[in-house]
Amino acid sequence: MKIRLIKETERGREYQTKDFKIIYRYKNTISGDNSINPKEIVYLVAGSAEITIKNKKWKIEAPEKIEIPNKTYHKIKALTDICFILFKK
Repeated sequence: MKIRLIKETERGREYQTKDFKIIYRYKNTISGDNSINPKEIVYLVAGSAEITIKNKKWKIEAPEKIEIPNKTYHKIKALTDICFILFKK
C-alpha cells in the first residue's frame, strides 16, 4: 500500500492511501468545522480531542471511533497533538 503526503501546513500533516487518510494535527488546531461532507468514520489513534457534531460537544481520548453523518456540521479540536484515520463513505 502506498502512503503519500498530500498536505503539510501549520495545523499538521495529511497522508493519503487508496482507501483512507491518516491525519496528524497539532494541539489547539481544528479539523472539519463545516457541514460539507460525505459520511465519515474517524478513528482517533493518538491524543485527545473535543468533538462537535451538530450542537453536541464532548471530549474523547484515543483509541476512539466517531461516526459523522453526511452533510452534518462537525468539528474536531485537538486538545493535544493527535493522529486519526479518516474513512469517507
